[in-house]
Amino acid sequence: MEYYYDEAKFREHLDMMRHPQYNRHERYRLRLKLRWGGDYSGSSTAIVELLSPWEGKEELLRNTLGFITGNIQALYEETLRAMLPVFGPAGVGAETERGVVKTMEDLHEARDSQDCIRIVLIKLDDEKGDIAVFSLLTQLRYEYHAPEDGCEFVFDHDKVIFWGDGNMGQHLFDYTDDFWGGTGCEFTKR
Repeated sequence: MEYYYDEAKFREHLDMMRHPQYNRHERYRLRLKLRWGGDYSGSSTAIVELLSPWEGKEELLRNTLGFITGNIQALYEETLRAMLPVFGPAGVGAETERGVVKTMEDLHEARDSQDCIRIVLIKLDDEKGDIAVFSLLTQLRYEYHAPEDGCEFVFDHDKVIFWGDGNMGQHLFDYTDDFWGGTGCEFTKR
């Protein structure tokens, strides 16, 4: 399946990724503008980092970016659904201005309103059908006692397959070990 991603924007991305200063200088970091509606609407400008080489995998990269941008509302809501069973009962980020986290709305209100999706990590060496496995690093506001580095959610299409604290791609590299160990979240390991 092919996912729409603006061709001109994609060409700009490829040109930027070929630049010698790509990812070494703030000006040459690939950014993705994300905007979603629904009950938990929001927007973020996320930095995109590739955890494996992209040359020869341009179509896979385009499809992955198209999938993420075209489904960002569902992906964001999936992160909230994944967090909900852990945050209140487990005591991680349990308190909000309104009390204990009980609903997806509570978690949505606890997000960092400035770029709550900070980073999109893509592992082009790990293909799931027509897109690469990717992760979103999200950030809740500090005062909610959430993990300091945020949370990383590893996706196979629109399904969270593993998540944990935001250790910059660690879960995207290790999710198969973690996931097949019988858990979908590091906070629920026994």
